[in-house]
Amino acid sequence: MSLLLIGSPASGESLADAIVDAYRSNPRLQAQRAELRALDETVIEALSPYRLGAQINGNLNYNERRQRGISTEGFTVFEQRTVGVALTVNQLLTSGGRTAAQFSAAEADVLSGRERLRELENSTLLEVIDAYVSVRRDQQLIAIQMRAVENYERQVTQNRSREREGDLSRTDVSQAQAQLFLIRAGLAQARANLEQSRSRFATLVGRNPGPLDAEPPLPGVPVASDEAQRLAADDSPVLWQARLAEKASRHRIAAARAERNPTLAAQGSFGYVNPLGFERRDLGRNIGGGITFTMPILTQGVVGSRVRAAIAAQQSAGFQIEDTRRNIAAGVLNAWNQSVTAQEQLRTGLSAIEAAEAAASGVRRGFREGFRSNFEVIDSEQRLLNAQILVVNARYGQYLGQATLLAFIGRLRADALVDAVTPYDPTKNLARQRRSQIGPFVPVLHAYDRLSVPSGRSRDAPVILPVPSPQVLPATPPPLTGPLANGLPGLPQSTTINRE
Repeated sequence: MSLLLIGSPASGESLADAIVDAYRSNPRLQAQRAELRALDETVIEALSPYRLGAQINGNLNYNERRQRGISTEGFTVFEQRTVGVALTVNQLLTSGGRTAAQFSAAEADVLSGRERLRELENSTLLEVIDAYVSVRRDQQLIAIQMRAVENYERQVTQNRSREREGDLSRTDVSQAQAQLFLIRAGLAQARANLEQSRSRFATLVGRNPGPLDAEPPLPGVPVASDEAQRLAADDSPVLWQARLAEKASRHRIAAARAERNPTLAAQGSFGYVNPLGFERRDLGRNIGGGITFTMPILTQGVVGSRVRAAIAAQQSAGFQIEDTRRNIAAGVLNAWNQSVTAQEQLRTGLSAIEAAEAAASGVRRGFREGFRSNFEVIDSEQRLLNAQILVVNARYGQYLGQATLLAFIGRLRADALVDAVTPYDPTKNLARQRRSQIGPFVPVLHAYDRLSVPSGRSRDAPVILPVPSPQVLPATPPPLTGPLANGLPGLPQSTTINRE
């Protein structure tokens, strides 16, 4: 598979240059990469119950209490001073599978986030390609219309000369002038379109475009519609997001059910305490520890509600997979049809240019010899202009259709388009953060806790019963008739304000 080469011999900047610059510095891509790094931390947090926890607790307390004595008059003052410091360690032994399920859900969320980054890369590079070819298209349209303006200016000059000689009428001059004004208006709009395309290019790439080389063929374009559909079903980043979101929702069902399971945790402390004063010489060693067993009996309906909510969320995620699959299939179909239609338009347009040029040349020659009318000249010039515009737009549509097709199947990536690009590694941050955590018992506790993970199975969603013979209910009011509605109800009528 050929790639778009950087630094190919050409006069201006290439599409590969624009893709590389956007891939490196586009703020939308940078923001999504940062969001993925934030999402990586949910995996660290999900594993945190397995890690050893430790904290130092210190206290310095003073308490004074006054109490009236029974056998004595007045108040007796009781003072209490305590000081101490202790190191407390806690370790979860088993969470009944809840932590393991939450960790699996967090991992699925991260994988879905990586697919979201891949989707955004595809869509961003599609916009870069669109902006690039739009700039070139608008430049070509401007050049075509400028040549048309020059042709019509010559036509107007010739018509005025022949009018003075009595060979043409004022009507012939006016016809050429009217067409000239229309072409000038189209040229003004084309220049505005070019500036709009240039601004889109600058927004995406981070710099204003200079002279642009011709866009090269895109690598990896499917050769058949069925192949494109198969590739999209296998590797579409949007579809994989939906699949991984559904997988995460199943793990959350298991995590909700695991709240009914018992948990076991160990605690220990070591420190020095003086319960009678602040003197350090009276600090005594204090050692404690124990194991805590917790078994939910009555949860006030909260756990059952969370399980039902997780099941409903999984059902929604399952339907979203099918909705995404249909949208992807429709998008691939439309992109394929756009490319094929543009290719046919391009082939027809090139033939139309050839025929229109021959016709225009003959009409102009006949007009000079006096047996072709001014209207025929204008009509033939307009037909040639239309054919040239059709070809430019068809080239743009064909290229954009192919790029859109690559984006839907997930192949519009910088490393798949441009040679020697170092791709952003979305796995590196999470791997580095996991290595930096202290948790000697994590592998053992995680493996043991997985044995207690409840089932993540869901039930089928409620099915809407079919209607035997569906019919639209008959309309009771007559068809809309009457005058136009005027004014909004509930607002005062406008009055004339005297500002003198």
